[in-house]
Amino acid sequence: MCITLNENSIGATLRIDLPGQPGQELSYARTVGHYLTSDSTATSVLFAVYTSEPCHHGAAKPYAATIAALTGVLAEQGITIRDGLPYTPRNGTAALPAQVGPLLRRPRARRLTTLQAL
Repeated sequence: MCITLNENSIGATLRIDLPGQPGQELSYARTVGHYLTSDSTATSVLFAVYTSEPCHHGAAKPYAATIAALTGVLAEQGITIRDGLPYTPRNGTAALPAQVGPLLRRPRARRLTTLQAL
């Protein structure tokens, strides 16, 4: 799941399944980047990765190659990844980073747009 941000405003949200096969990271990142850049005011992205793969201390995070590809694709468009939140059955609900949590609780007059891709 990705949420676009522009300073203190929340933009579009995107819920998309993670790639099913190794080697699809770049094409996946380009697809996600295409959807996220449709929010022309977006300057950064917050994302959460929902996976059943365990996250072990000191080991590579699940889907690290996918996140790296997405970081590069978005950087080409001038969008940075503000933060990423892993969510696995073991760690439960991930806490929001301090700088983003207040944004999600503050009501906005701007209507949120939800994009969904299969």
